[in-house]
Amino acid sequence: MLDFIFELNKMEIELLRNWVREQHEGQVIPKNGYPYFTHLSAVAALAGGVVRLGGEIGLCHDLLEDTEVTAEALREALLSFGYSHKDSEIITTCVVELTDVYTASAFGELKKNERKQLEAERLITISSRAQSVKYADLIDNIGWVLTFDKRAAKKYLKKKLALLRRLNKGDRGLWLMAVKLIEDNL
Repeated sequence: MLDFIFELNKMEIELLRNWVREQHEGQVIPKNGYPYFTHLSAVAALAGGVVRLGGEIGLCHDLLEDTEVTAEALREALLSFGYSHKDSEIITTCVVELTDVYTASAFGELKKNERKQLEAERLITISSRAQSVKYADLIDNIGWVLTFDKRAAKKYLKKKLALLRRLNKGDRGLWLMAVKLIEDNL
């Protein structure tokens, strides 16, 4: 029976992976040109190993920011792939939590550093599950910055370390991995 459930879960996540890849079609990571989906897969792999539904949230974490997908469309897609109502709601809620609120388009009257500060304050309030996925996102982004944008790395790492010191409700192992990665490279 457990094998059957595992196979269903594999089918669901494979349908989701393909759908997310389609939504991000043509998007590339700046400065290295890799398909953006490689970042989403890396975040999913890190988060999926430590938190329930972390893989799904990791795959979807940038959908609402970087595509035309809405929260409702994400929820409907998850249901169509076979996710339960409860799991669809958990995934969608976490993706919403991980979506930037204080953007230039929504808060153009604020200076960039003010928006970044408000966004950091908001992230501190998100769920532990979403924070865990955020750690995985930061780990992958840090690796990218260290490899492809060394000039900006030190400033970036200092900002992210300050954020992580306050963003501490998620998986402790991922948090420690992110902090160590930063400290080792400062």
